[in-house]
Amino acid sequence: MVGAFFFWIFAFTAFFAGVGVVASRNPMHSAISLVAVLISIAGLFLALHAEFLAWILVIVYTGAVMVLIVFVISLLNLDKDEPIDYTAARRWGMAALTMFIAAFLVYLYADPLIGAGHPAKPPVPDDWGSVQTVAIDLFTRYMIVVQLAGVLLTAAVIGAVVVARKPEQNEEREPGA
Repeated sequence: MVGAFFFWIFAFTAFFAGVGVVASRNPMHSAISLVAVLISIAGLFLALHAEFLAWILVIVYTGAVMVLIVFVISLLNLDKDEPIDYTAARRWGMAALTMFIAAFLVYLYADPLIGAGHPAKPPVPDDWGSVQTVAIDLFTRYMIVVQLAGVLLTAAVIGAVVVARKPEQNEEREPGA
């Protein structure tokens, strides 16, 4: 019962913070919402007794990658946009989407295979989420993906620095002038 309570707390926090990531117009607010999503997912890993995965998620993604993203957003020095004009059509659309999501969540909770019926848990290996199994998968099956993610992050930071760079006095003049 306590495990289900913590699951729902972390799940709702991750859901609403994820909505905040997508819906926020301020990139810094989106980054902070993404930190909340990552911490909530780490809580879900803790509920599954995968402590190593939870702490790696907090240390690597929340600690390192999100700091990198916040620095890149700060380097870009983005101007503030105009506030969103919520017309009647947008309000009706948001209300309809909210009602659809609420009905879907009620359906999921009432479904005996997923929700309130508490289906039987599938068997999980004893070493699931351990350091050894994660290391084997990370350095064999997912090695290229991890390396490509590192290259992508490096290219994103270099691109942000180039875009955020202000032109110097000498670059503004035409050559030969």
